Order: sequence, then structure tokens, then C-alpha cells
Amino acid sequence: MSRTKKRVIYGIALATLLGMTSLAPGLAQAQGPPQGRGQRGGWGGGLMLGVSLSSLNLTVDQQAQVKSILSTYRAAARPIIQQIWQTQSGLGDRLLAPGQVQTADVQGQLQQISQLRAQLLQLSAQATVDVRNVLTADQLNTAAQNKAKMKDLRSQMRQLMAPPATNTTP
Repeated sequence: MSRTKKRVIYGIALATLLGMTSLAPGLAQAQGPPQGRGQRGGWGGGLMLGVSLSSLNLTVDQQAQVKSILSTYRAAARPIIQQIWQTQSGLGDRLLAPGQVQTADVQGQLQQISQLRAQLLQLSAQATVDVRNVLTADQLNTAAQNKAKMKDLRSQMRQLMAPPATNTTP
């Protein structure tokens, strides 16, 4: 087997394994706390908007609406996530099976995974828009301010964690 083919196969296998692990947190978050007050964040914490919904002081009615939206989203997302896991598992099995494997041999599974992920993204976008529509103008303004603050904090953290610049002057 040529070196290029091996690289392609190993690349696909690695991407598949990374894809499998990247979906697990998404499912855990999709099953998160129902009222947007979870410690884990994710869907339960409202991070699809980039901020925690608990920081927006939702009314009881808004909390119920958000809970309903997320419940509907979770119910629709669960079978898609399961299909993605099954397809990725099958792809991983195929890539690790003995014998020759060509990229064309796994193209159908890759296409199916891509379509399922697109469906999940579409659902996610709809849920986000639905939750956003529950918020008042003041809450949206607060959310935008909080998101900007979080972005600034992440930037500061990256700067603090960056390796020190090396001095090349003698």
C-alpha cells in the first residue's frame, strides 16, 4: 500500500474517532438541566447563544418556554445523534478491518454522516432562534454584553497562558 493511501486511511480513521468523541459532549449537553440553570452549560445552560441563560433573569414563563423548546429539540436530536454514532462506528469498523480500503469504499458513510450532522445543525439553529425569540430586547442586550465580556476574558486568558516571548537579542 502506498504511503499516500496509508495517510488517507489513517486520516479518515482519526477523523472518525475524533468525530465520535466530539458528539458525546453534545449528547450529554442536549440531555442537560431542563431550565437553563445547569453547571455544565451547553444546551441546558443556554450557551447556544454564547451566554448562560441563567444570567438573563428569565421569568417563570420564559423558563417554561425555554424548557419546552429544549425538550422538543432533544427529542428530535436524539435519534439523529444515535444514527451518527452508529454510522461512525460502522465507518471505524470498516477502516480497521483487514484488507484494502479505498476512500471510495467509505464515501457513502462519510456522506451519510455529513447529512446527519447538517440535520443536527439545522435543528440546533432552529432551537436557538426559538429560544432567542423568547427573550426581551433588554435580555438580548444583556446577552450581547455578557458575550462580549466573555470574549474579552477568553482573550485575556490566552494572553496569560501564552508562552513567554523569547528574547533573541544578545
